[in-house]
Amino acid sequence: MEKEEASTSGEQRKFQIRIGEKIAYVEIISLQNKICVVELPGHEPIFITRIRDKNNKPCWVSIPQGNNDLASIIGDYIDEQIYSKGK
Repeated sequence: MEKEEASTSGEQRKFQIRIGEKIAYVEIISLQNKICVVELPGHEPIFITRIRDKNNKPCWVSIPQGNNDLASIIGDYIDEQIYSKGK
């Protein structure tokens, strides 16, 4: 998996995630607000964000709704690779 580092902060801002046989291109727009744009070949780009569900558990959803399965897969990767580094 290729990763691109942001030149000023050293934090990952653009990266690729393999989803089945396709590659998703993910760009973090705002770490503070946890907003990312995801591009998959053959699909319109979607925005995903991290929220808390009714049980106050963090989860990822797409904006607008409809691609939450994809948002969850990519969001789990983002949580593992980026947010867990601060723990």
